[in-house]
Amino acid sequence: MPARGAPAPVAPAKPDRALRIRQRQKLIEACITALHQHGPSRTTIDKVVTIADMSPGIVNFYFETKAALLVAALDFLAAEFEDRVLTPLAGLADNPVQGLQLLIALYLDPGISSPRKVSVWYAFWGEATSRAEYLAICGKRDQAFADLVRAMMARLIDQVGAVHLDADAVALGLIGALELMWQEIAFQDEEQLDRPAAARRCMAYLRSIFPAQFPQPAGRARRPCAALRGRRAGTAPAPAAPDLHREACKALLAAELNFAGVPAICTPPSWTECDVLARPANRPPQTIRIVSASDLKAASPVPEGSETFDFLAVLLTSSAAAAPRRWLLIPRSQLPLAADALEGADTRYEANFSLHG
Repeated sequence: MPARGAPAPVAPAKPDRALRIRQRQKLIEACITALHQHGPSRTTIDKVVTIADMSPGIVNFYFETKAALLVAALDFLAAEFEDRVLTPLAGLADNPVQGLQLLIALYLDPGISSPRKVSVWYAFWGEATSRAEYLAICGKRDQAFADLVRAMMARLIDQVGAVHLDADAVALGLIGALELMWQEIAFQDEEQLDRPAAARRCMAYLRSIFPAQFPQPAGRARRPCAALRGRRAGTAPAPAAPDLHREACKALLAAELNFAGVPAICTPPSWTECDVLARPANRPPQTIRIVSASDLKAASPVPEGSETFDFLAVLLTSSAAAAPRRWLLIPRSQLPLAADALEGADTRYEANFSLHG
């Protein structure tokens, strides 16, 4: 007890409500930055408070655990997406042309789709330990977004009388185009992005299906594709450049994996470590490198940097038009393997895309 006549100790005052809101939000913003830089598993409280320039003890005042802070960061992004994308579009169900144009603009707005924020979405999506949190927080949002795009497509198809179109398939195509733009954003700096070009690519998709409703902007004449220009000039089109061939192989493998039920995305052209990122069930994300050849003897099954990927995917093609393409999927643990050894063991590595290797 204090001595008689001595002033009673004063308990530290709790910050007022406005200050608490600002401090909590500052921690969430710092957590988003840390997630962008390090990913969920390597984000720590120390890294967050260093970015926020706050004391470590203050985190416990707002979040009991690191997991609670990470969930709060993802919850903030999900709520922001709902407020700034889904809510403005809710009143445009009967005006699908305007709604779809606004949807593309909002989805690609830098306030929503900055590399910093988009990388956090994919960090939670790709890390197995964060999958439950992602589904709990974002599953309903993802479904609401898909339902909204599908409803707009159905309304537009009904308005134009295009009964041959399937609203679900057309909506899936637009969602895929938007997701592809986000994948490119996630692996680049803002200075490298061409957002108007990304929006034009999405609008070109809509224009290819609804040309009258989404006409070509004035001053942007349509250009025939390279193959058609060459045909008009009486010359054969130039063969695909090696980088285009690589990108085509990546897209093909990612599509095969997704159709087999394994979520997968292509990596940006600037990545040299792997070509495709896959997320099989009950396993951490798997990195895949691709090589292609007309036969096994011509394949190079041990590319440089083999220590940087989990699987090697060998795409076998043939000059015969009727011959099907074949994939061999080889775990890194099975490398190095010579091409002649693969030729005798192709059925062993014939891809089933389960990635259980």
